[in-house]
Amino acid sequence: MNLNSLQDSRATGLLSRVREDIALLRQDVGNLARHATFHTLPEGAREIAGQARQQLAAGGSYAASRLRSLRASPPRQAIGVIGGAILIGALAAGIYAICRSDSCAARRQEAAADDD
Repeated sequence: MNLNSLQDSRATGLLSRVREDIALLRQDVGNLARHATFHTLPEGAREIAGQARQQLAAGGSYAASRLRSLRASPPRQAIGVIGGAILIGALAAGIYAICRSDSCAARRQEAAADDD
């Protein structure tokens, strides 16, 4: 819009102020973008990276403490596993001995004779 074509001095003054405000706004947006790019975002990224390092360190120390506690308890766990394996082996041997005994063999022969 051409300012000379307007006869109203108030409208001309307002348009001039709006133009100046827009120019200042563009400058402020540019300054804000530059500041955010070079200062705010890197600081935020450093803060997030610091928190991540702290969480990783805490997770590492927790994992190390769990591993230390597991190192202390394997003898008890191993004894339980070995005892369970021996018990299962003894039960299996007993069942196998019973099935191989004369009474089971006689029943199998009778069942085979009935099937024929």
